[in-house]
Amino acid sequence: MACCPKDALGKLGTGGYVDKGKVEKVDDLELYVVGTGPKCVIWNYDIFGFDSGRTRQTADLFAEAGYLVIIPDFYRGTWRDPTAADVVQFIKDETNWDKLKKDLENIVLPFAKSKGASSLGALGTCWGSYMVVRECAYAQFKAGVSWHPSHPPLIGLLGEDEKAMLGSITCPQLFMPAGADAESCKAGGLGEQVLGGKLKITEFSEMQHGWTVRGDMTDQAVARDVTKAIQETLDFFALHL
Repeated sequence: MACCPKDALGKLGTGGYVDKGKVEKVDDLELYVVGTGPKCVIWNYDIFGFDSGRTRQTADLFAEAGYLVIIPDFYRGTWRDPTAADVVQFIKDETNWDKLKKDLENIVLPFAKSKGASSLGALGTCWGSYMVVRECAYAQFKAGVSWHPSHPPLIGLLGEDEKAMLGSITCPQLFMPAGADAESCKAGGLGEQVLGGKLKITEFSEMQHGWTVRGDMTDQAVARDVTKAIQETLDFFALHL
């Protein structure tokens, strides 16, 4: 497994949705921006990249709830299917913390500040939970939320230390694993062992990895749990940001 469990949902089109935000560019990094205000969510997408499934649509919902939302295109226009033959190399290339750290410190954080952000939250889906873990080691971040997180297999693939990375987190976290996601993200797992009271876990045992932004919304169970994930996340950010 590179980043997603075997039952993970595949790439979903945008279904003709019209974005409410706009794409801006700083140096060679594009950023989707929607909403205004001092409370800002840095949205870290999944392996399907900058404009896939309901990523922007859901970011727009958070903007409607009163947040400035920024989605950096860390992949710079690329993406991969997790079943692709070269996905492991793609992940290693794109999950290079030295490169991502420069993007975060030199572009994303100053950009957010220029837009009026004074309190930051991190949200990540799949691959994006790796960025949530990294970002939440920074004092500027007040909370982090990971939907169907993939940081455990990614950290393993990269030869990094999951326990040490979790230990560097300084703010409250909410993990929302799907049924087949890594045990370290679930109750009693490494996340809970390291983070203790900083971590809240809501497991969606009936859901497939990727359901929040790629699940079939005509399925009543998926629609129910997408709504639940969004509302719990909004409540979590309202409490901590």
